[in-house]
Amino acid sequence: MGYGNVCRQAASVVINQTGPAVTATTTDTFGLTSLDFFLMPDRSLEYVDEKGSHIFLNIPWQMVYRDTATQQFTFTGLSFSEDAAYNND
Repeated sequence: MGYGNVCRQAASVVINQTGPAVTATTTDTFGLTSLDFFLMPDRSLEYVDEKGSHIFLNIPWQMVYRDTATQQFTFTGLSFSEDAAYNND
């Protein structure tokens, strides 16, 4: 949560695409934080797709709130691209 290009937090997510909408939902309940919110700065994460191609998963800045029923976070507005959409600073 915050600025910089080094993140010590990690979480497993499930990526879903419905039409043009791409989301990622955490699969571990408290991997990111035990708080009920998470401030996600805009980031482009390098990713290797199922064909072995290097692409970027772009996550826009957002305040994400824990779902009260599932206790998971869902990140919205994600996109994939060949180049990074954000500079991760």
